[in-house]
Amino acid sequence: MIMTESLKLRLIKNAGWLFSAEVVSKLLGYGVIVILSRTLGPEGLGQYSFIFYYVSLLGIFADFGVSYYLMREVARDKKKLNELLPDVLGFKIILAIFNFLVIVGITFFLPKPDWMKAIIILVGAEAMLMWISWVFVNITYAHEVTKYEAIARAVERFWAFFVGGMVLYAFKSLSPFIIALLVGYTIRELLRVKWGAQFVGELKIRFKPEIWKSLLKKSYPFWLIGLFTLIYYRTDMVMLSLLREDYETGIYRAAYTLIEVSLFIPGIVVSTAMPSMARLWKEDRETLNVLFKKSFQMLVLLGVGGLTGYYIFARLGILIVFGQEFLPSVPILRILAFSVPSMFLNSLFGSYMNATGRELTFTKITGFTALFNVVLNYFLILQYGPEGAAIATVVSQGIVSVLSYCNLHNSCRKNEY
Repeated sequence: MIMTESLKLRLIKNAGWLFSAEVVSKLLGYGVIVILSRTLGPEGLGQYSFIFYYVSLLGIFADFGVSYYLMREVARDKKKLNELLPDVLGFKIILAIFNFLVIVGITFFLPKPDWMKAIIILVGAEAMLMWISWVFVNITYAHEVTKYEAIARAVERFWAFFVGGMVLYAFKSLSPFIIALLVGYTIRELLRVKWGAQFVGELKIRFKPEIWKSLLKKSYPFWLIGLFTLIYYRTDMVMLSLLREDYETGIYRAAYTLIEVSLFIPGIVVSTAMPSMARLWKEDRETLNVLFKKSFQMLVLLGVGGLTGYYIFARLGILIVFGQEFLPSVPILRILAFSVPSMFLNSLFGSYMNATGRELTFTKITGFTALFNVVLNYFLILQYGPEGAAIATVVSQGIVSVLSYCNLHNSCRKNEY
């Protein structure tokens, strides 16, 4: 059986919205990074990267997987939305406040200047709204509608590029630039809430801890997956800043920024396919297998192509985007290029396992890899600096790919007998 025409059209439409938004967002986002890099140099880029990666890494208590669980359940049965949403929202609000207090408490002990600590607290305050707004993003995804999130991202990136760029040009300082960005983020979150709420009959919020316990029992695997994924995607930048200098962090961030350009591809595939995978797991597993295989083949080809392009054009890309001051980023970019195929596939493997009820398996895989990645980063960063962080990223991503593929392959073989 082949995929139904209606499913194909829906996936293509959703992918088209996200692709358009991601192209615009990435172009404007990288424009912001380029302006920042050429205005404040590697040290300024390193400080900027540390602030946002640090807040992101400490956002570990902001969700506990309830947003993702809500998306999966609503994708399977739309009637569950009004039943689950009030408790999910109440829980998310409490978690956002608690997580902000954690960020404030830890930030006071950072070996960073006071101005940077103040900016971190401001970023953490805005993050509370972002964490809550993700509930509404997942509601739109559960209804297999992606255009609203696409527009919200594009609006924020336009703000960051034009308003943020003007502020940076006028003040040539990191603090006012980040404050301008936070205004754009706030606009994005408000749009997410507004558009996501359209799918809700009556917006209610409940604060019932006894129900939260029940939610946690079902959602915690998704939280652990997100936590472990966050660790091996964010720990390199934070550890670099704490173990080395801001300059080296900036050099690494420049290389990683170019790698991030390509990550919108698996992001589009996964965001459009995951709700359909969750529904097809219940309705039509033969079509689900076709969808997975086609996504797998596409991501393998694109990942290998990305590796080749990054390795060959690393020097040219760094020179064009960041300038000669960032030439030390070239060998780092060539190392990171080898992680691209794994990054593409890991997004698919994780979403497929989550959609088909194997979230605990993927939790174990990401948990092992995250802990291994922290240890590997520590020793390699101390020994080799940014190059060591790049090697740790390649190895960690590769391990996740191998373990996930082996697990899925063994599962398929068992089902044949």
